[in-house]
Amino acid sequence: MKLSYSGKTEYCLIKTLIILFISTFLLIFFSGCKMTDSKTVVTLNTISNVSDNYEIHCSREDNLKSHPVLTSGFIELLVDTENCSFSIQQKSESNSDDNSLWSALPVLPEGKYAGKDTRDASVVSIEVLGGTDKYSLNSQDNSVEYKKAFYDLIDNGAVFTYNIYPDKETAEKPSLNQNDIAFSVKLTVTLSDGSMYVNCEHKNLSGNKNAKIVNINLLNWFGAYNFSDNNDFIFVPDGCGAVIKTFVKDDSFEELMFPVYGKDISVSGEEGDGVALVPAFGVKHYSRAFVALITKGDAIATVFADKATNNSEYNTVNAGFNITPYIYDGKTLTVSQNSYSEKNGIELCYRFLSGNNATYSGMASACREQLIRNSVLSTRSIKAENVLPFNLSVIGTVFDSYKELFNGLRVITNTEQASDMVTRMKNKGINNINLRYRGTFEGGSNQRDISSASLLLRLGTHKDFSELYTYIDTQNMNLFFDVNLLEDSDGLSQAEKAVSIHGKPLNYYINNPFSKFSSVKFTKKEFRSPSALEKAVEKILVNTRYLYFSGFCMNDIGSLLYSDFSSDNYDRVSSQKYITNSVIPLTTNKKTMVSFGNIYMLKIADIIIDIPLSTDVTCTGAYEAVPFLQMLIHGNADYSGEPINLSNDKESAMLKYIEYGACPYFEWGYNQFNKNDHDYYYDAWINTASEYYEKANEVLSDLRSVRITEHSMIDDGVFLTQYENGSMIYVNYTDKDYTVSGVVIGSKDFERIN
Repeated sequence: MKLSYSGKTEYCLIKTLIILFISTFLLIFFSGCKMTDSKTVVTLNTISNVSDNYEIHCSREDNLKSHPVLTSGFIELLVDTENCSFSIQQKSESNSDDNSLWSALPVLPEGKYAGKDTRDASVVSIEVLGGTDKYSLNSQDNSVEYKKAFYDLIDNGAVFTYNIYPDKETAEKPSLNQNDIAFSVKLTVTLSDGSMYVNCEHKNLSGNKNAKIVNINLLNWFGAYNFSDNNDFIFVPDGCGAVIKTFVKDDSFEELMFPVYGKDISVSGEEGDGVALVPAFGVKHYSRAFVALITKGDAIATVFADKATNNSEYNTVNAGFNITPYIYDGKTLTVSQNSYSEKNGIELCYRFLSGNNATYSGMASACREQLIRNSVLSTRSIKAENVLPFNLSVIGTVFDSYKELFNGLRVITNTEQASDMVTRMKNKGINNINLRYRGTFEGGSNQRDISSASLLLRLGTHKDFSELYTYIDTQNMNLFFDVNLLEDSDGLSQAEKAVSIHGKPLNYYINNPFSKFSSVKFTKKEFRSPSALEKAVEKILVNTRYLYFSGFCMNDIGSLLYSDFSSDNYDRVSSQKYITNSVIPLTTNKKTMVSFGNIYMLKIADIIIDIPLSTDVTCTGAYEAVPFLQMLIHGNADYSGEPINLSNDKESAMLKYIEYGACPYFEWGYNQFNKNDHDYYYDAWINTASEYYEKANEVLSDLRSVRITEHSMIDDGVFLTQYENGSMIYVNYTDKDYTVSGVVIGSKDFERIN
């Protein structure tokens, strides 16, 4: 029906009113769903109330041993009735008189003075934000001192409750008001199968809505010691893993911290160093050791480690948990309205070792067993094949300029050239290639929204890609398409974008990995909300249903984990669960490659690339990298470190691959970026790579499905890796030949002994 002029006017009026109503509703709705509070704060005051009663910060051995609670295997739980603390007595398997105490507080013998060196010790400490004040409180000064701590025995352990107050006046109030700062922290300590489990819960006692626990540090001093044996160390999850040699004097040492799965970029605004891929830490002292695995709350955890120096008398390692994200820039304080729910829980599992098992290798074995038990790692083994995989990243297109046609992309390797590379490698004896094709979708190396992206015709038609896959597949090799599921270069809708703690879409600039050969030095990235990931995965499956390939290389989800402060409000723990569940359809009937490899992603991985073979902290005589991560996963999945051709010391990188049981990995382009490109240009590397592969294949091929059981440095620059089947591989990084058991390991070389 044709509308008259008056009808049009009425129609427009109704339309305008509807739009106004919807806009008003949305404004009210989203203002009511604000996930953070921001306020201008000139100074954030830090308040702490530390008692001069040093006795509350330590345990007495006689008191502990007079209150045994429970025995499980070779460990016994002891309770300190005076300071509401506990210890684990680790009994010797061979000599009942040889026992060790792992205590939540430093243990002092009767008659020894409790001095200032123990005043920081507590079972648990918390940071609380209340208005413009930040309170640093702990179980000893703010609960035990006020007689507000108690414990209850249960069938399999004990429950320790700390009602924590900022001052004695508040602690002695007959009833609290809603302006008071008062929290209860409850630790449930249980023993099972020779392991200790510690669960932490917290509660706001006053109902003060402006008071929030922002951080909890749990068992800050468990296992702390100040006298070190010649082989004592602290294990920390830095990169591949590292040990802090506590017997080596280093007064310049400063406390280290390792955020589990990296910094939360929604809060920090950037990715940081010192990433922990595995939520674990440990201590070796004399002939005893323990390894702790964070089994709940790992995504909000940070591992802290300190070494005894002139400023710190004790060696300590523990985990802290970010309960309520906040950021203070010196002027503005922004705090999340939502805190990590205690219903989700914080939990750690402590496994205890002795004798020959009290090593970082023993810690890795215990940790691996627990991760499998918790269904974090798979029980599968690699299919035994006497051919070592060669992992290869092929650069399809790179983002070169914002001004050029075709989205500023430059072709480095098209499908025909990729096929030629594989043919040449096969002719040189490399018969098991996992080819990761990078930059094949819209946006190239600066990939746009993958859920709607299609293959770049500049690299080849669908037929060309199909022919490439057919050739690779008939050679019993694999073709993986590289995808970013969380990052995007500017293709997400407003509803799909994650929101930072500042209430704005989450984005920041990252270094262009090919900036050396490009006019683009930085690229802007946006990030998908975890709530939008499931729908994106559905679209990816639809868009790729007619493509032929072996599987996806999941590029960013192996390393990126962040909160989303939108109305959906995903904290890091929720994001982790949502990501791992959402990507499962992409692995169905496909092989899966994962880049980097946070431990929660490794269960779905057949192949892992870019896994750390080193540490972020610089190694010294007191700080040594160890293959802890590799000992967890060897035999379950094939893995590689960073591309050998991109290493600063390429010869040492090749040796490190052998030492850590890694598959050879290179990243190449068929065409040079420019005449000075010798790192990526495959023609400059193919001969060296094939020669190295031949040696690596001979040494490692039949060990793919075999666990690494031991690793040690037998001399400066000489390392030994032992496998479950008895095979031993020696690697010599020095400039001189090295002889062991009558076998000569050449300079900058390796040897295997069966």
